[in-house]
Amino acid sequence: MNIWFKLQVNTNKNGLYAVCYQMLKNSLEAEEVVQDSFIKLWQAKEKGLKQSKAWLYQVAKNQCLDLLRRRQHEMKYQQHNVMNKEDVKSACDELLNEELSDHISQAIDKLNEPYKSLIVLREISQLSYQQLAEVLDLNVQQIKVYLHRARNTLKQTLMETQGQ
Repeated sequence: MNIWFKLQVNTNKNGLYAVCYQMLKNSLEAEEVVQDSFIKLWQAKEKGLKQSKAWLYQVAKNQCLDLLRRRQHEMKYQQHNVMNKEDVKSACDELLNEELSDHISQAIDKLNEPYKSLIVLREISQLSYQQLAEVLDLNVQQIKVYLHRARNTLKQTLMETQGQ
C-alpha cells in the first residue's frame, strides 16, 4: 500500500470517524462512511488528483448528509423503526464521563446548520479556517463569524442545561 495513503488514513481516520459519528449517531454507518471516503481518496489519487484534508472531510460530510436524507425518507414510510438509545453513543465518551458527554452532544444537536458542522469540524476534527471554508463552501470571514456565533450559542445552551 502506498505510504502517502497509509499516512492519510492514520492521520485522518479518528477525526473523520468523530465527525461522521457526531452527524449520524450510528457507529456502523460512521465507519462505513469513513471507509468510503478513503476509497474515494484512493480513487482520486489513482487518477492523479491531489486531494486535501478538507476535500476528504467534505466527501465524508456529504456522504453523511446523504445518509441522513435517506434515513428521513425511510422514517416517513417506516413509523415503527425507532433508534435504540443504547446504540447511540457520543464520540466524546472516551474523553469525558457519560453525563457531560450527553450534555455536550445534546447541545451540539440543538445547533442549526452550518453552526453544528462548524463546531464538529473545528473543535473535534481541528480543521483550519481555510479548510472549513473549503468544506462548507464559505469564505474565511463567514467561517469566523459563524464559528463565533456557534460557540456562543453552544455556551448558552450548556449554561441553560447546567442551571436546570
